[in-house]
Amino acid sequence: MKASLYYFLFILLIFSSCLKDDDNKIVSAGIYDSDYIYHEFSPPLKVDLKLDTIKDDYFWNDSIDINQDGIYELFISQRIHIPAESGSPTFDHFPYLRLITKSDLQIARKIDYYAVGHGQVNEIDWVDTLNYKTQINDNNDWTEGNDILSIWLVPPLGAPGTLPYGTWFNLTNEEKYVGIRMKIGKRYKYGWIKLNVISRDDIQFICYAIEK
Repeated sequence: MKASLYYFLFILLIFSSCLKDDDNKIVSAGIYDSDYIYHEFSPPLKVDLKLDTIKDDYFWNDSIDINQDGIYELFISQRIHIPAESGSPTFDHFPYLRLITKSDLQIARKIDYYAVGHGQVNEIDWVDTLNYKTQINDNNDWTEGNDILSIWLVPPLGAPGTLPYGTWFNLTNEEKYVGIRMKIGKRYKYGWIKLNVISRDDIQFICYAIEK
């Protein structure tokens, strides 16, 4: 009986050690192996914008099944107004590129604070821009599940204060990463999405990976 108890405790110790090692695994942007679900878009994924002749803008959505279970967890929404309203776009027409999450997918975010007058400040959340080999699971700032987060936007006329345009707005010809995670069971599975930013209007989704 005592021998059986020792054997059980030994197995439990090994199992706990494996779980601890798994939780402490470093997940870095752009790095993956056989322990990841990996997918490369060929050609790169880009929102195929459709012209709305009534509103005079280009708009459309696309989607990604991150963990390849037949359910789309990430939606990409983009709008570009014509002619470009760089000065004062209205709420009906302001340009943006957004990520919309479903099924408890979360995105690494960056918070901006901006003045709205009378000494007051507001905050706005952006999709964070991560560099190659940035540690994903070291990030402490994540969206909630089922959320909407802008990559960039041109503030509409009437927006309060000096609303910023987003961390991706002025990037050109750069490769950046979006940090992602999903809670599966009792732990989070971490991953990343690689984007090629030609310009703010031409952002291509190259590939992604997430822990199995």
